[in-house]
Formats: sequence, structure tokens, C-alpha cells
Amino acid sequence: MPDLNAATIFTVARTGSRVVRYLIRPAQRPNASAVLMTGGRDPWLPAPSRSAAAKASRARRAGSLLRRTLGLVALIVLGLLGALLVGPLLLLLGIVTASGSDVAGVLLALTLGVAAFGAYWTARRARQILQAPEDTAPPSTLEMAGAAASDEAALLATLRLHERTLPAPARTALHATAIATRDALRVTAHDQALGRDTYDAQQAARRDLPELLSTYRAAPPTAAADLELLMQLGHIERRMRAVATERAGQGQRKLEAHGRYLKDKYSLNEDNAELNRTK
Repeated sequence: MPDLNAATIFTVARTGSRVVRYLIRPAQRPNASAVLMTGGRDPWLPAPSRSAAAKASRARRAGSLLRRTLGLVALIVLGLLGALLVGPLLLLLGIVTASGSDVAGVLLALTLGVAAFGAYWTARRARQILQAPEDTAPPSTLEMAGAAASDEAALLATLRLHERTLPAPARTALHATAIATRDALRVTAHDQALGRDTYDAQQAARRDLPELLSTYRAAPPTAAADLELLMQLGHIERRMRAVATERAGQGQRKLEAHGRYLKDKYSLNEDNAELNRTK
């Protein structure tokens, strides 16, 4: 039973230590490129509605405010505990030092230094918590595009910049076109030479889609303009899907050819080994 109690106390203390370290850690804005590559929500999913985005922003601010408040409370409790431990020790060492003990004097100086450092660290951490940004929302897609500096990031920036300004059918078509273009960029990313597929994928992300959307937004909002936008997005999407499909077929054929090569190679070796055994 004593061993179980000791293990339980150790586990609780370790968990409490982790919670306190999390609470007093100052909040930081996430790195742009990290958000682009690994940030929890898939950036290629359709953007949430304005009401959903506003609710998410309010929830982030409330969570940040609560964590900062709890962090300050934890710092105050730690400071009071430190004062309760160090105060009597300083008083005792001061009395012994006054009685003429050199060792007590050295310990008193060291304790005063530790107390001063603890007070400085507590004040600095409290200032960091108070000055930390309340809303730690991920940076905008345009910021991520500048940080990543890639065709895929620029394509994502184009999608986010225009999707909320489009009517529902055009928004759906734009998202499908962007996904197809992204897939085409990925399957041609390692091409050694600038072939037609690679060129078309890069041009769709860098020029064709941004120019199409800018031209559409500059035109009068008519049904004819909406229809023309859908038609041109369809042209780009079909070409990008053809690129991705063709490359996938090439990869499958290469894999199958490699499988036949391995089968012939090792089947021949097995036949030779069997022939040698019969001899």
C-alpha cells in the first residue's frame, strides 16, 4: 500500500507540473509554413462560413483569455509558495550570519541571489503572458503563400481570396478546379524537364486561374458572366484531371513492369538453383 500511494503521489505531482508549465507558457502565433503543411485543419477543405469563422474566432479568444488568467493565477501561487519557503530561510540565515558565521553568510548571499532570480523570472513570465496575443488564429492564406513561396501555396491563396466572393455554383467549380490543379502540380513536381504537363499545371496555378477570376470580378455581375466562368473553369479542371490521371496510369504501368522484371529475374534464379541441385 505505501508503494501504491507513493506512485500515485508521484503521478499526480508530475501531471500537475505539466499543467502548470502549460498554463504559464506564453502564447505564440503559429509559424506560417508549419500551419500550411501540418496545421490541424486541411487547408484545401472549403472555407467555413462567416458565422462559423466568427464563432471559431470568439472561441479561440475565450480559450486564450482563460488560459492566460489561469497562468497568472498559477504564477501568483508559485510566487507565494516560494516566498513562504525562502522567507523563513532568509530570516534564519540572517540570524546565524549576525552571530558571526561565515558559512551562513555565504548561504545567505546565495539564497538572496536565487530569490532575486525567481522574482525576476516570475515578473518576466507574467509580462509575457499579459502581452501575448489573445487571438492565436492561423495567419491568412496570403501570408502562408508568401512564406511557402510555391505554386501550390499560391494556388491555395488564389482559392481563398476568391471563393467567398463567388456564387455557390462557381464556388463549387472553383474548388474542384483548384483541387485538380493541385493534384497536377504534385504529380509533375519531380519532372526533370519542363514538359507540356508540367508547363500547363504551373501556368494554371500561376496565371490562368488568377487572371480568370480577376477578369470575372471586373466584369458586370450577369448570368452570362457566371456561365462563362463555369465554362472556363471546366476547361482548366478537365485538363488538370487529365494530367493527374495520365501520370497515375504511367506510375501504375511502371510498377507493373517492375513487377514483371522481378518475377522473371528471380524465377530464372530459382530455375538455375533447381537445375544445380539435380546435377
